[in-house]
Amino acid sequence: MNRKGLPMVSLDRRTVLRTGAGLGVVAAAGAVAGYELLGSRSTPEPWHPPAPVRAAAPDRRRLLVIEMAGGSDGLSMTVPYTDSRYRDLRRRTAIAAEHVHALDDRLGLHPHLSKLAASGVAVVPGVGIAKPDLSHFEMLYRWQTGNPEGLIRADTGFLGRLCDHLGDPSAPAVGVALGVGSSQALACERVTTLSVDSGNDGLFPVFDDENVRDAWLAAQRAMAHPDRTDAPSFATARAGTAAALRFSDVAATLTPAGDGYPHSDLGIQLRLAARLLADDNHGLRIVHVPMGADFDTHTKHPGRYEKLMKDLDDSLAAFRTDLARRGMADRVLIAAYSEFGRRVPDNDSDGLDHGAAGTALLLGPVNPGVFGEQPSLRALDADDNLRATVDMTEFYATLAESWFGVPATDVLPGSPRPLPGVVAA
Repeated sequence: MNRKGLPMVSLDRRTVLRTGAGLGVVAAAGAVAGYELLGSRSTPEPWHPPAPVRAAAPDRRRLLVIEMAGGSDGLSMTVPYTDSRYRDLRRRTAIAAEHVHALDDRLGLHPHLSKLAASGVAVVPGVGIAKPDLSHFEMLYRWQTGNPEGLIRADTGFLGRLCDHLGDPSAPAVGVALGVGSSQALACERVTTLSVDSGNDGLFPVFDDENVRDAWLAAQRAMAHPDRTDAPSFATARAGTAAALRFSDVAATLTPAGDGYPHSDLGIQLRLAARLLADDNHGLRIVHVPMGADFDTHTKHPGRYEKLMKDLDDSLAAFRTDLARRGMADRVLIAAYSEFGRRVPDNDSDGLDHGAAGTALLLGPVNPGVFGEQPSLRALDADDNLRATVDMTEFYATLAESWFGVPATDVLPGSPRPLPGVVAA
């Protein structure tokens, strides 16, 4: 539970699946060719995305945020396929021009993002901060708190502050993180947010014997009942248990899961996310999905990144199909980001080291295309990293202001402006 001062509720998915009991609240596809070291400079087919879906009214909108932790390489996700400098710097890991899905005459999506390309996506290259840090932990903290400089240790997260603006304090959960452990991104002050595990579809707990489950729940409900004599720490524990039980009751009433999802961690997360977001009765507005895959590709980048992109492509395609079946295509904005990108030159292990600016994606009711400026490969910083051309707060301002109608200055430092024209209003 993430009301300020209260703990989040979570349980490791592998533990849940192993024991069978525990806290669970806790269009066009096709095979594409793989990598070539240098590849052809031929031009890929022009991009013809479908017409965008127009966004629903602001009070009906939902947000799903995918966190690609580990440092996803923006130059592999969106390839500068016409820039000879790209091939000069990436002698081992460059992607052939004819294999990308062209977004315009400069950038193309990774070969294994074919479904995403066919359905339409808004790409934001060069997202980062002016003074980056190469530490995963520090940069994840800055992104989760919406604090680009990291100078102020925030008590709340960016998504949590959005929840405070959007949600009802009486709701079982305004924001939910589908991951292991607490989520700083959803730390808030006014409403309830939860960190839950997706392995048990949000149910608390899972027992094969219904009689054992009923007895266990009865005991937990009794322990969750507040007592005015409780010490503060005990009162907090009771409140956390009560929040988990309340959300479990909600999860038990969700509509059935959709089909067609891959059997990956991301597929399982998004399958539950669709069910949660489709529920209009319990006040949920934001779902945060920490992607469990490893984007830290210091070695063997081409093959590893190919698998990551295929999982992302298949999972997002299934999720968007599920939303459309539920009549939610115009109501859910999908945002995906990584805490930083990778260094531009590849290393001697067919890999890429920690970098700076990366690439973010926006899907759903958006105008397809490239928004913002592609960083120059001829003006790298002292560490051979891309310089940010879109500040992290500008990307976040687009989620807050353009999507939810929440003034960016209410939830972010400074006076960031949203990227114009992204949302198909």
